[in-house]
Amino acid sequence: MNFSTDPTGIRGIPPRAIHERQLDDDMLLLQRAAAVSHQRGQLLEAVRVTAAISLAAVGVLITLSGYGRTPISIAGFFWFVVSAFLLKGLAGSTARQGALLQERFDTALFHLPWRATVAGDPIPEPDIRRLARQLPQGGKKDKRITEGWYDPTNDVHHPYDVFIAQEQNLAWDARLRRRYSHLIAAAAILWTSIGLVVGLAVSNATFLDTLLTFFVPSLAAYQIAYEIWSGQRKVADERDRLTKVVNSELHNARPGAVPDSEWHRLRSVARDIQDGILRTRLDTTRVPEWFYKHFREGDERDFGDTAEDHRIRLAQVQTPPP
Repeated sequence: MNFSTDPTGIRGIPPRAIHERQLDDDMLLLQRAAAVSHQRGQLLEAVRVTAAISLAAVGVLITLSGYGRTPISIAGFFWFVVSAFLLKGLAGSTARQGALLQERFDTALFHLPWRATVAGDPIPEPDIRRLARQLPQGGKKDKRITEGWYDPTNDVHHPYDVFIAQEQNLAWDARLRRRYSHLIAAAAILWTSIGLVVGLAVSNATFLDTLLTFFVPSLAAYQIAYEIWSGQRKVADERDRLTKVVNSELHNARPGAVPDSEWHRLRSVARDIQDGILRTRLDTTRVPEWFYKHFREGDERDFGDTAEDHRIRLAQVQTPPP
């Protein structure tokens, strides 16, 4: 397999468009490896969230019964420490691995140079193959990969084809993350209201007892909720900012050949945008698979139509003046 990138870039219309090359064997291998790494990150996040919610739910029962307050308070604080430090560190390592795999996929696909000053060394090929083998062939995730992520960019000059793909990546993810941050914020507010009602109104506990039996066991859940909410908003804001830069370039783009000086400038902008995408991918906060699937059909149609509008406009052949 050849994972190398082309530092000299592509002049004119690429011989094979992005949506075609993404299904090459070496590209599929990288995507499968990245998918396995991403699934591991989602599993770590699921363990943290499930345990935190379980402790919080036990806190409700203890608040109502009045028994076991000391043990559940100790357990809640202990899990908060484990979740906030040990598991979060593991999640960070997994996020970096997945981000570097996706970066290698994008840079090879977009004919962009690997920027070692930002990304460091790429994941070794033996590790890529080992990870890719762990994804079941023909499974749902594998079928999604073989369907392709990026929409058609044929007949569009490089690097405008790259901007179309980057815009789709950035805007879709920003929309999804902002939605998820709203859900997490609503859930945290609702949980706080439940705790106050159960503790102060239903069980007639004192405010201090409510803090010890309900909110201390919920510390890990609150910590994770704040971490997810702030992280998703931060990533969404950065991706929105990058989207504006890409949209500006696409708005000013014209069909036909790109002058040499403009080609070099656009390549530099595309490479800088890719650095920004990598930075956001290094963040440990993730969107669950079920949440992504819930909105996938509508989002896929929205951003696919946008990409096609860009493609049709930029694929037109300029008519020479009379």
